[in-house]
Amino acid sequence: MARRPSPAARGFARDFGIAALVAIPLIAASAGAYIYWQAATLAPDAPEPVTVALAGVSETGDAEPAAVPRTQVRAPAPAPAAETVVPFFEIVRVGAPAALSPVVAAPAPAPAPAAAAAPRASDAGWEARAVRPPQIRAGAWIAIVIDDLGVDAARAARTMALPGPLTLSFLSYAPDLAEQGRQGRAAGHEILLHLPMEPEGRDNPGPGALFVRMSADDIRARTANALDRLPNAVGLNNHMGSRFTRDPAALAPVLQEIAARGLLFLDSRTTGNSAGSAVAQSFGVAHAVRDVFLDNEIEAGAVRKQLAELERVANRRGTAVAIGHPHDATLEALAAWIPTMNSRGLQLVPVSAVVRQQRQAPASPNLAPVVLAPVAARETASTMPSPSQTRAATVTRAIPEPAAATGEPPWKRYPTE
Repeated sequence: MARRPSPAARGFARDFGIAALVAIPLIAASAGAYIYWQAATLAPDAPEPVTVALAGVSETGDAEPAAVPRTQVRAPAPAPAAETVVPFFEIVRVGAPAALSPVVAAPAPAPAPAAAAAPRASDAGWEARAVRPPQIRAGAWIAIVIDDLGVDAARAARTMALPGPLTLSFLSYAPDLAEQGRQGRAAGHEILLHLPMEPEGRDNPGPGALFVRMSADDIRARTANALDRLPNAVGLNNHMGSRFTRDPAALAPVLQEIAARGLLFLDSRTTGNSAGSAVAQSFGVAHAVRDVFLDNEIEAGAVRKQLAELERVANRRGTAVAIGHPHDATLEALAAWIPTMNSRGLQLVPVSAVVRQQRQAPASPNLAPVVLAPVAARETASTMPSPSQTRAATVTRAIPEPAAATGEPPWKRYPTE
């Protein structure tokens, strides 16, 4: 019969088995770590970090110096001396003799002096009647047009008494129109015809107004008759007309008559969709556009705020055109403001001075082209010459509508017409 091991022997065997199970993995792990360490010690040395400069091209297009550190890369082992390595951006080691030569930009050529604008036949009429300021100073130019004159003789006289040169715009149906225009010109102001045109809604623009429904012959005849009544006017601007001035075909006969007399056109811009500038440009008519209305709110404080805005526009653009009316608040604000203009670098000029300055500048690329009928010269009692040729094309009523409210600031508001 076999002898059973003693309890002590059985306990020893159990403890030895447990110890073996724990020790064997530890020994294997240690052996693996030793083998890995030995392999690492036999590998070649890793390259050291090398600071390099990128000899590229800056955003402005100028070559940049190679010696300015831009980034750090781990460079490979250096190539043999006979080998040339040319990566996309040239990599130059800092301290290497191959540095970029400094790039010196050639000086910009001096701007050529502006050539004097050649006289145009279409400018002959308004240039002959324009007011010339006695002295042109440096600084921004401001033209102030006073509309709706002529019906109230007392207010017209009060406006004429303001320091000038202002631009006085007389309603075409005013009594004694030629005499009032003569008086205004004698007071040193420039003269415009204020021609009534159809507004939106049911407001009555006044006698002799132009309406979209009229034929082209009637529109041109009414324009001619009104201009005949004010022989010293440099041109005309629209009274009301928020409906009429949106229609290029309706405006075409008006601009035809203006071009035939060599006069200018001021777009009162009673609507953000006015086609006045585009039609005038298509006929080659000298023109300007109103920038600021002074007295949509007939109150002295509101007028002063608009005058301050007028200054900001003029200082930003170099010229500005404002339109006001012979209200007490407007005339009082102007009487106080005009004498202080020069001290702030501003000069009061007639509207023809702004037109002349803009006439010499390139045409605005923002105006949509409008092709219109040819201008036919018309014989009148006026001695002013008329142009011999104008552009020929076809009348169209289509014109692109600008963005809603044309994105204009609140001060560019329009009368309720």
